[in-house]
Amino acid sequence: MTREEYPDHYVFDYTISLQREKYLTNQLIAFNQTHSTALPIEQIEPLPLQITILDSAGKVAGGLVGRTHSIPGWFEISIIWIDDSLRQHGLGRRLMMEAERAARQRGCDYVRVATSDFQAPGFYQRLGYTLYGTLENCPPGETVFYLWKKLE
Repeated sequence: MTREEYPDHYVFDYTISLQREKYLTNQLIAFNQTHSTALPIEQIEPLPLQITILDSAGKVAGGLVGRTHSIPGWFEISIIWIDDSLRQHGLGRRLMMEAERAARQRGCDYVRVATSDFQAPGFYQRLGYTLYGTLENCPPGETVFYLWKKLE
């Protein structure tokens, strides 16, 4: 089903369209610029970052995936992973330092990350990240932690 009709002659269309996505994004930006107390914000295309740790044989031992955010000045980390056998040896800390360095080079002042309770909320807090929110039961029985950091 790609279309669903509703009263008053409105149609809810479920077709994926990059053109419509861009239109909706631009409409929201225009609305925000007329109502926000912040300076007008120019839309920025997110720029991806991938840092991979390779062992001497070229096997992936860990890595990080992030991107500059469409909100100016912000960098977002979406994935960080270290092989179980290599955890607790500082590789995660070094990955985060590299990502933060790259974010600063891209003009970012802040970094944000989300992590689950069974992952590493304490890891990020030890690196200077501040908890700004949690979402319980996402998925059921787990909690997601949202953290941010001001880059120096």
